[in-house]
Amino acid sequence: MTDRNQADHVLEHASPIRAKGAGRRQPTVNREALLRDGHDAAFRSFVHGLLAFTERLEATRSGLGELVGLTGPQYTILISIAHLEEAGDVSVSTVADHLHYSGAFVTLEVGRLVKKGLVSKCPSTRDRRRVRLTVTEAGRALLAELAPTQARVNDTLFSALDARDLDRILALLPGLIEGGDAATAQVSYEIAAAARGTGT
Repeated sequence: MTDRNQADHVLEHASPIRAKGAGRRQPTVNREALLRDGHDAAFRSFVHGLLAFTERLEATRSGLGELVGLTGPQYTILISIAHLEEAGDVSVSTVADHLHYSGAFVTLEVGRLVKKGLVSKCPSTRDRRRVRLTVTEAGRALLAELAPTQARVNDTLFSALDARDLDRILALLPGLIEGGDAATAQVSYEIAAAARGTGT
């Protein structure tokens, strides 16, 4: 089944709105690439599917963190530091850039990981004025304990993907994240403009 046929199959089974009301309401997108025959039903199915998967991804992350006594973000930050260390010194900004978190949030969560004895701070090997983050032996033991379960869960979570799918998604992600940042800024602007319009 081709990608287009797969999309049509999903649309046929998941989007009754196309037949019932898509032509009677304003589309939620304007770009032709996101429309089918002038309708946004396929796009809505795509967005709602992403939301459903994101909810499950977050629940999975939280569950893996809970298995080792961490919150979802703490688990993500810990394993990210461990992976990033393989390429060189890791700072708060390194982690923030990698995960697209704010520096303030990473600083707060790293502090909690330090208190738990899972991460340590020391001077950078390149610039002693900067702080280098490292995963402690206790942190590495915790990740090693979790790894078999983590692998089984991830294999299940992403069982629908083959190698080509993964490569394609990896290529698309930077643009989607950049678009997400721009859209978030745009929504914030619209909220502020609406507040000014109501005199609040």
